Amino acid sequence: MADLHAVIEGLVRRPLFWLPDPPLPILFVTGGDYGAFDVADKLAEPFEDSLPHASVRSGEHATLRDLVDELAGERGQLGKPVGGSFLPPPRFPLVQFVLWARRQRDEPPSADAPAARRWPPDPHSRTGQEEFKERLKSWRRGRYGGDRGRRTAADFIGRAAYTWVPLGTLAAWWVGGASDLVGLIPWALGVLVALGGTVVQSMLSIRGSFFNGWFRRQPYLPRKRFERLWRYALRLADASDDDIDWLLVHALCQDLRQAYQKWIIPWPSWGRGLYGLLVLEAREPGEANERFLRLLEETTDRTGLLAPALVIAAVPEGLATGPRTVAPVELGELPVAVRGWRDAVRRRVPRLGVVIGASGDLGGGDYRPRLLPSRMRAIGYWCVVALLLVGPALWLVRNQQDRSAHCGGLDWVERIDGQCVGIVNATEPTPEGLYDGEVADVVRKIDRNNASARNSGGFVSVVLFGDFAIRDADPDDGRLAGAVSELTAMEEFQRTVSSTPRLQVLIADSGDDFAHGRRNAELVSGLAEQDPHVIGAVGLARSVRGVEDAIGVLHAAKIPMVGTTGTADRLGYIDDVAIDVDGRNRTPGYPSPYYFHVGPTNFRQATLAARFARRTLLAGVESPSAVIVQDGSPGDAYTNNLADDLVTALGVEKVTLHDPVYYSVQGGGISKAALDACQERPDVYYYAGRAPEFLDFLRALEGKSCGPGAVKVIAGDDVIKVVADHAGEIRDLRRVEVYYSALATREMWRDNPTPPTAFVYGLLGGRHPNASEDNLILTYDAASVFYQAANTAYRSGGLPSKGDVLYELARTSRGSAWNGSSGVINFAGTERHDPVNKSIAIMRMGENGPTVPMVRCGQLNIEEDPPADPLCANLPDAPTG
Repeated sequence: MADLHAVIEGLVRRPLFWLPDPPLPILFVTGGDYGAFDVADKLAEPFEDSLPHASVRSGEHATLRDLVDELAGERGQLGKPVGGSFLPPPRFPLVQFVLWARRQRDEPPSADAPAARRWPPDPHSRTGQEEFKERLKSWRRGRYGGDRGRRTAADFIGRAAYTWVPLGTLAAWWVGGASDLVGLIPWALGVLVALGGTVVQSMLSIRGSFFNGWFRRQPYLPRKRFERLWRYALRLADASDDDIDWLLVHALCQDLRQAYQKWIIPWPSWGRGLYGLLVLEAREPGEANERFLRLLEETTDRTGLLAPALVIAAVPEGLATGPRTVAPVELGELPVAVRGWRDAVRRRVPRLGVVIGASGDLGGGDYRPRLLPSRMRAIGYWCVVALLLVGPALWLVRNQQDRSAHCGGLDWVERIDGQCVGIVNATEPTPEGLYDGEVADVVRKIDRNNASARNSGGFVSVVLFGDFAIRDADPDDGRLAGAVSELTAMEEFQRTVSSTPRLQVLIADSGDDFAHGRRNAELVSGLAEQDPHVIGAVGLARSVRGVEDAIGVLHAAKIPMVGTTGTADRLGYIDDVAIDVDGRNRTPGYPSPYYFHVGPTNFRQATLAARFARRTLLAGVESPSAVIVQDGSPGDAYTNNLADDLVTALGVEKVTLHDPVYYSVQGGGISKAALDACQERPDVYYYAGRAPEFLDFLRALEGKSCGPGAVKVIAGDDVIKVVADHAGEIRDLRRVEVYYSALATREMWRDNPTPPTAFVYGLLGGRHPNASEDNLILTYDAASVFYQAANTAYRSGGLPSKGDVLYELARTSRGSAWNGSSGVINFAGTERHDPVNKSIAIMRMGENGPTVPMVRCGQLNIEEDPPADPLCANLPDAPTG
């Protein structure tokens, strides 16, 4: 015979989490006077210490109210802690409220109190309501005194916390969206939601208000709508004993139901693996225990609320419940009977009673219940709780780290060495606070234009590849002015595009001085793989190592590039360490077919500067000499390449060169470099350095004894913004004559018969007076050339491929050359994609006005005759070979 304890265990064991709770029977054990209870007690014995349990013998309680108080009162057996369950015991707030309200009936106030004239007072009595209001407050304050109260409060606060902490986290994430969560508002809202929700829910739970709404939905003495709780308590105190008994039994079922209900919020009911167990003995009809059993069946039958507890009742055979009978009704009550029948069918309440005899062998004298599954379920619940409490914190930390690493959660941006590297507006407008000053103003305009372009339907995206977050920018550092000018040019050209496709400008930041150009290019390549609108890049404005690395990455990704003010001769070359057939290393590298640039090269600049010095400035000097002052900073291809080209060009012009003089941006030493150069007494000084040190170099020469006459200085194109910003100071240097190379400037067009472009016409009219002109004009031209290629390749709403754009860029030559704002852009179909006969000038500070071109070579317009100046004759575009 199967062990009967195993049957009991099968009943009290809760099914798997995702299965509904089944109905539990009332096992009526019948037999002799004492044998039935012994059998019931022995059936329950192995489980007494493992689940909520209560055992009540017949005659222990005179009334059903006393019995329910014993079971579920504030010191009730079913509410005592269960060792090894790892969960708090069930709580009975509904039952305890009814018991408290009924108890007030037997506790009248002092004889001189107004409410004492009639007790219990009339439910409509104001004095009675005031009395009950104060009593309810006092009961709530003292309900859980001492350590038990603190444990209860901590339990309810914890239950609320692991509901509202995740919700607060979600609120912070939702408000922050994809934007930068470093801001305080989303975090403040998340904390407010978590803290406010926790406080409110825990207070409602501790006070019982979290559950008291049930009183309005039950059929026994229901609470009226908008009825205050103390007035309802007053009605309960004034109600009959029969009505209170019905309400108590039903409330006990509901409290148990709440203890096992699968709440949508985390609740200990998730982890309860064993139902409660109640052992009762009833010997006589009408006694408290028998009445409880009868009301339990009848309330269940009426309400459909099945208590999640197994009841084992020891009763005489005459008290065991039999089959339900249906009482007859009058013909006129047929509608009521039909509605009742339909309600009963909807509830589908089974027969609760199962009658068994007390005789026979229980089997399995030493039965040990299997508690591991229920404990694992409880442990699983606490794991979920830990995940809900610790998980959001870990997620917030990890999310914050990730968002910080991606500059506020931007998909195509990474934080490297404290700098935001990548496409800052790839999927949404650039976050506020990422840039400041003029850069932020222009970026906002670009983002507005981008929104308009996307809304138009047909658009292409071009990446402006630059360095826009420059650290500790010196006022004379041309990088910041150059960055603002590049953005300004892109925004102005983008705004003028009104045809299809429209133009979206994506801003790709490589960090200070293109320090992270390679990683930026990798991010651009990744975006181009996913977004077919991204068809190329413009910019790459400095001849530094980061730009060289970036070109290599973009070349490998087959992304067309149009460079602007990067002038190093070999910028755009791809490393190639191939070996000739005879085994000797040949010159490494080859020009990338994907790289074009609209500005002249260093070699063209150096050749014109050398010719101008020898044939114009030093025409009367028999054996002229020169010294080159150059920035020796590692990784700067511009200064070293320009210095090398000057050595070559001056050698062709038969100008004697003194030893070069070096300085470095990081190491300083520009004053010493000026002194060393001055000691050589050259006829001309070539400044092949960067802009920030140029003004100090001139001041140092002004203060040194560098020989009779004025000191002649020719600088590279990098100083154009410094000269513009400090024109007055430079004019005041009477012992120094300053000349410099200009890749593009509005002054080339002034007083020139060639009609300027609309963009240059605006510049001549005074627009953008503080811009870095070469960055401004060449970036505008790069955008123009790139867009024209994309527009030509755009057909019938179909996005052009990167290959289509590359083909059209290569065709920008000869008869299809572009009349740009910096002069004619003609790639001539050469492998290098250098512009042919590109405009370039040597400028000098005017005596009382703007800088003026001393010589200008190259065509400004296709129809223009080439300049007749002999300095321009056969001026090379790039080094031979």
